[in-house]
Amino acid sequence: MALIFISLAIILSCKREFKPVEILPGDACDLCKMHITDKKFSAQYILRDRTVRKFDDIGCMVESYIKEKDKIAVAYVVDFESGRWIKVQEAIFLKGFTTPMDYGFAAFEKGKRDGISFEDLVKIIQKQMEEDQ
Repeated sequence: MALIFISLAIILSCKREFKPVEILPGDACDLCKMHITDKKFSAQYILRDRTVRKFDDIGCMVESYIKEKDKIAVAYVVDFESGRWIKVQEAIFLKGFTTPMDYGFAAFEKGKRDGISFEDLVKIIQKQMEEDQ
């Protein structure tokens, strides 16, 4: 009986989705260590081991994403208009915003505006990182 319960628990835990977690008062960015004060520019990703990394700026998340992409199960950004978490693949990104760490990008749900894809955003920030070295 115990073996059946353990097997069932393992099967169910493998099928759980990696859902975003809320930003709590006092949460700090995993990259720059600043407090996360403006949710509309925040982002997060979840590693396959279920570790959550939270960020105060989409650009901070992308910098960290570049370093850890092989370990990441899913990445989320906040839709600027609705305040809901959306997967980065469901988002487009626009530059021209005043953001916590001055990367300047905000996320919007695809189909509502024109913008760049997450893959293009990663390329832009990776190029900036290389130029800064």
